[in-house]
Amino acid sequence: KCVPAPMPEREVHLLHSAPTAAISKNIPLSEVNRHCVPADCWVSIDKKVYDLTEFMDRHPGGPTTILNSAGKDATKMFYDIHKGVK
Repeated sequence: KCVPAPMPEREVHLLHSAPTAAISKNIPLSEVNRHCVPADCWVSIDKKVYDLTEFMDRHPGGPTTILNSAGKDATKMFYDIHKGVK
């Protein structure tokens, strides 16, 4: 099992700020599907689309966690992991 390295102290504040704002609520999933690689990574959560390309490397769970949902509806996965987030 891969265990990510501890987050550098200088980056801890990033955990408390939103990684990105939603791009749109009206982008079809067929368009999200086209953005499924590390250099261009979008996910849909609650019918809102997020470009997580720049955030992936800062994600506490590592980029693989996000890449597993790249180009997809990640709503269920997101709430399974981030319980209590609304």
